[in-house]
Formats: sequence, structure tokens, C-alpha cells
Amino acid sequence: MLYFLIGQQRRYTKYPCILCIWDSRAREKLWVETNWPQRSDLKPVDPNILHEPLVDRKKIIFPPLHIKLGLMKQFVKALLTDGDCFKYTILQFPGLSFEKIKAGVFVGPQMRQVIKDEQFIGTMSDLDKNAWLSFKDVIENFLGNTRASMILTQKLFQNHWRATRRLIAS
Repeated sequence: MLYFLIGQQRRYTKYPCILCIWDSRAREKLWVETNWPQRSDLKPVDPNILHEPLVDRKKIIFPPLHIKLGLMKQFVKALLTDGDCFKYTILQFPGLSFEKIKAGVFVGPQMRQVIKDEQFIGTMSDLDKNAWLSFKDVIENFLGNTRASMILTQKLFQNHWRATRRLIAS
């Protein structure tokens, strides 16, 4: 629906982000480069823009649950499939297939169950634990009921970015 509102191509896009010109096919730069050129405006001559936008980008709000599920998906996809943490996740959700868990496909109640589970942290390596704790910090202090200050929010996201990047690089 979002791509329809802003006039962007939906499938097989090289530049899928609505905020910047992030090249999804540049795998070697995925976790290395952090500053991608910003999209100034959405015109049909820009990469992957087919039509004039129906709504201004500034008026589009992403629901916090959507962001949380995206961060959870990144975390689970970075886990080693033969590691204890991933195996514990499989045991916690017997109704989900291996492929769904491997792809990080969760719904809100499942994510809340994992966050509340105290034994989940015990199955993690140090890298997994750092990434998980930074993920929980972002959820509780930015996407939760209380909002952190802008400076703290930037630090939260920087810590989460670094921890996830280390986890994927390992």
C-alpha cells in the first residue's frame, strides 16, 4: 500500500527504500555503508518511481509494531541456524515451520512471548546477547509506551546497528 501511495515500483526494485537511494543489490555494502544518498523528492524520472505520489512522504507514519517486527526479523535472520538460540526459538514455536523461523516471520504476540522469556537469553552467545539487549533497549525506550530523548534515541539505534552488524559479520 505504501508503494502505491508514493508511486514507487513494488517488485524487483534495485532501490526499495522510500527515504534514501539504498542499492539492495550491493550485498558487499549492506552492513558496511551507513550513509546512502537521500531521496530529495519522488518524481517519475527517479529510480523505481513510476507515478507522482498521492500523499506527501512526511504524512506517512509507520506503526511501531511494524518497526518492531522488522527489527526482530533482522535479529532472527542473523542467528546461526545450528546455534542454541535458534534451536530454542524452534522449540518455543512448534507451530511455525523451520523456514518461517529462519526467515524471521513472527507476529506481535510471538515477539512479546520471546521478549518476556528469561531462558531465551541463556541460550545466546555473547554476540547474540549484545544484539538482543540492544534490540530490547530500542523496543522499550523508543517504541514502547515511554519515549526517550532524541539524543538517547540516536545512541540506542547506533548501538543496535553496531551489535547487529557484528552479529551478521560473525
